[in-house]
Amino acid sequence: MDSRQLFLREIHNIIKEYSEIGEQLKQPPKELPWEEFNLTKDEINSLETLGFTDASISAIEKIVRDNIMGAFHSAFCLLDGVSDPVLENDDDMWFGLKLVEKQEEEEDFLHDELYSSYWDWRELNNKNK
Repeated sequence: MDSRQLFLREIHNIIKEYSEIGEQLKQPPKELPWEEFNLTKDEINSLETLGFTDASISAIEKIVRDNIMGAFHSAFCLLDGVSDPVLENDDDMWFGLKLVEKQEEEEDFLHDELYSSYWDWRELNNKNK
């Protein structure tokens, strides 16, 4: 088993699954899994009045899929060290990160840190405005 190819193929499955938002556009959810991104009543009403067609949903899903693919590509560029994150200190150097197959159970998980790091990111971005 080529773990790297398996991982990348699964990323494409995830991108496809998460870009299929047609039903959410036709019937916007009143609440989303993460409360921070709940839609306002005005946003829900706006979506409900648009009358999406199969063609418009297909177009939107292609745009979303392309954006998600771009987000993963940018994240992988950071991992590979071919692009740089915003560094807090000008003297810092970014060399990238390496993903390796797990040999044992680890305590820290990136999927958990993604949500908790959102608040730090939001605070930093709002401070710079």
